[in-house]
Amino acid sequence: MAMTLALLVSGPVAMAADAPTGDGQDQPASSDRERIELALARGDFKAADRHGLIVSLYQGKWFMPKREKVRRCIVKRESGANYRAVSAGGRYRGAYQMSRRLAVGASWMMQREVRKGLGAEAEKIVIALRKKPTQQWNRYWQDRAFWTIWRHGKGKSHWRGGAHGCMNRR
Repeated sequence: MAMTLALLVSGPVAMAADAPTGDGQDQPASSDRERIELALARGDFKAADRHGLIVSLYQGKWFMPKREKVRRCIVKRESGANYRAVSAGGRYRGAYQMSRRLAVGASWMMQREVRKGLGAEAEKIVIALRKKPTQQWNRYWQDRAFWTIWRHGKGKSHWRGGAHGCMNRR
């Protein structure tokens, strides 16, 4: 986990010294993780890169490491891993091709958890997302919205078309 977070911050050339310090185990200290997550929420580091396929920048409560391959497959099928994608008719947007209603609904679902875990600054960012087209959300927020909607598989029907052939990936 610590190395994954270091990669999110520093990219593939992350050095061990850049990895968040933790309690000596494989988990970074809570404050390190929160600091990194807040930076990603602001759009720093890899969050600003909105093209290509990398590990999910959101790795919080709803993240499911065993379903990461499914998420990657969905991103490839829905948008070609382009977080700025807009469907031909303009109805679906972002890497996960969410409708406006779905994206705004996800922001409401995320708001309390964000306030609790990351504070008022991040909560303001979530509120501001409601006024932005989804393809303008940074990678972190699009990934977080996906996992929030996915909810341990309960929301997978939102990607039944693009997810066809992706659900059995491990």
